[in-house]
Amino acid sequence: MQPGFSHSWPASQRSERARRWAWIVHILFVATFFFGITSFPGVIVAYLKRGDAQSTIYESHFTYAIRTFWLGICGAVIAGVLCLVGVGYLLFALLFVWWLVRVIRPIIALTDEVPMSNPRGWF
Repeated sequence: MQPGFSHSWPASQRSERARRWAWIVHILFVATFFFGITSFPGVIVAYLKRGDAQSTIYESHFTYAIRTFWLGICGAVIAGVLCLVGVGYLLFALLFVWWLVRVIRPIIALTDEVPMSNPRGWF
């Protein structure tokens, strides 16, 4: 929770709200494949809702989404620069596969109602 705010929601209701927001974040990340920029609102929601999800299995989903966003941005910048020497195109292909894995894993975890394993990892 955010400092200065206290939610009197029961734990199950708090967890249910976090679950819904986690789905929204991950759906926005999937939509990036079609619309290109939906990960930006997705990461904003993840930052805003991670505190509300504290001590639930969904906190790891928000952490995972935030890390996916920033690692993806860094990878895209590096690949973009390396396109000047031709290597970046291969890196963009690898980044696409990496992003695909990072988008599918949380959908599976949400469906199974489990936290993300190693949300701060690379995969």
